[in-house]
Amino acid sequence: MRKSLRLAVILVIFSSHALAAKGKKGAPAEPVATLDQGEDPTAKEESEKKAAKPQPETDAEIAAREAKADAAEVKKRRAREKFGLFANVLVGFGKAPLPRPSLDDGSAGKTTSGTFMAGGYYDLSPDFTLAARLPWTVGSQRQADGGNQTVTALGALELMGEYRVTISPFTRLPILFGLGVPIAQGTYNDEAGLRQTQLNMMADAASGYRDPELFGPKRLPLIAGVGIDYQRKALSLRAATKLVLGVKVGGELATTADEAGTYELKGVTLRNVTSAGVSYDFLDRPKLFGAVDSWLAYNAINAVEYTSNIGATSPTRFQVVFEPRLGARLGKVSPSIGYIFPIGGRLADTSTSGLDLHCDFTF
Repeated sequence: MRKSLRLAVILVIFSSHALAAKGKKGAPAEPVATLDQGEDPTAKEESEKKAAKPQPETDAEIAAREAKADAAEVKKRRAREKFGLFANVLVGFGKAPLPRPSLDDGSAGKTTSGTFMAGGYYDLSPDFTLAARLPWTVGSQRQADGGNQTVTALGALELMGEYRVTISPFTRLPILFGLGVPIAQGTYNDEAGLRQTQLNMMADAASGYRDPELFGPKRLPLIAGVGIDYQRKALSLRAATKLVLGVKVGGELATTADEAGTYELKGVTLRNVTSAGVSYDFLDRPKLFGAVDSWLAYNAINAVEYTSNIGATSPTRFQVVFEPRLGARLGKVSPSIGYIFPIGGRLADTSTSGLDLHCDFTF
């Protein structure tokens, strides 16, 4: 009886351990989450993705980011040096239009000229600059007898000021003003002086009537102008207009009348030059650029005005000129080459043009 009882207890204990072990083997390691028991892991992942998605920028943030980019671009632009010098050689071809009645083109003999000009600038402040330049011309002119006459003539010394008004980080408004020292050589009442006057007229013509303040004998030039300059990345745009008033300080005409007409030496001359241009840096290393400049010159009052007695038609007072240029910026040195050619007008009638060689040196 006791043995049967002991055997029964042993069987019960063994059976209970076996059932417990079986129950543990079939149970999952962790309870499976249900909609009633807890959060769905997929929903939690989607929620984290939405939280990580960047919010759209506000107008203020966009403006701040663009302003920061503009400031960085302005900082990268080639800085203007405080002091600079330049040298320029203008080789002129053609004939200088003369102030006289004529049934032909009314010009001097065929001339080849070379105008050598030097100058420089100094920035008194980031917005205000003083500058000066002085030309000297040598030329060989064909004479009526078939020979050539070599002549030299000094131009006027020009003293200029420029004040730049900043409109935006990329746009400035330069205001120009200046005067000339009346040392340009030439007269109207003797043969030697007349040759120098004609040579300065040739230098003025070869430059496309762009700078009358430099080539008027016995004139005190007064200059005033305004422009606009835009530069961003590789592109530069510019436009300007200036008035040049030449006040007579001496000289007389050798004659005021002949069979061709009557002549008057004016007390003042007046010319307006309105220009526009574009340049583009098409190569960064070395830095190369191409440019095109154009201008319209209007001769409102010439130094000598005349009335024709021979039925000659007065030439137009307007002149349109173009100058394509190619240049480079090589550290502190910036050479360029351009060709000045007229579109219509008196300069086209006399086939007058100029090869323009220029070099800037900055410090």
